[in-house]
Amino acid sequence: MSGLQLSARERRTIAIGLAISLAALLFVRGALPFAQRWQAREATIAAESDRLARLRGLMASEMALEQAVTQRAAALSAGPRLLPGRTAALAASTLQALLQDAADHSGMVVSQLDVAGAPEAGGAPGGGAPGIPATLSAIGDIWGVTGMLSLMQHGPRLLEIDEMSVRPNPALRGELLQMTVKLRAGWTGS
Repeated sequence: MSGLQLSARERRTIAIGLAISLAALLFVRGALPFAQRWQAREATIAAESDRLARLRGLMASEMALEQAVTQRAAALSAGPRLLPGRTAALAASTLQALLQDAADHSGMVVSQLDVAGAPEAGGAPGGGAPGIPATLSAIGDIWGVTGMLSLMQHGPRLLEIDEMSVRPNPALRGELLQMTVKLRAGWTGS
């Protein structure tokens, strides 16, 4: 073993290399996983704190929320669900704005909206009052179609859907659908 003598400088280099390797191993196997677990724990605590703050806010405003829901339900049930307007043209304009607003809120793009038809006698949903006919064509995804139909069903005005078709639009790329709806809305004529 006399031929394997290391100088003091070589022994120091090997010792320093071993110390650095041991420190890197301890960092990778010990400190780094500990820091990652600590970070995940802190993120979970922050998310739960935020959730708790929102729940406390909802609990604090529970009465106000209940009143708002009650007032909205009362307004929908007591208020006129028929389109207001002195003339059929004014009622048609209100219906056009209502349908455009529903399309905007549901993320649909209106390609055609025709409410120029004459009112139909007894054409209102439930019969009796005259109804304003409309035809709406819009483009959007499945979520937009369901949102639009939900807004039509639960909206402030009573709408009766006569015909509806939903089909894929091959001219447009992606998951877009073409929705066409023929409907009638009751009109009070006052």
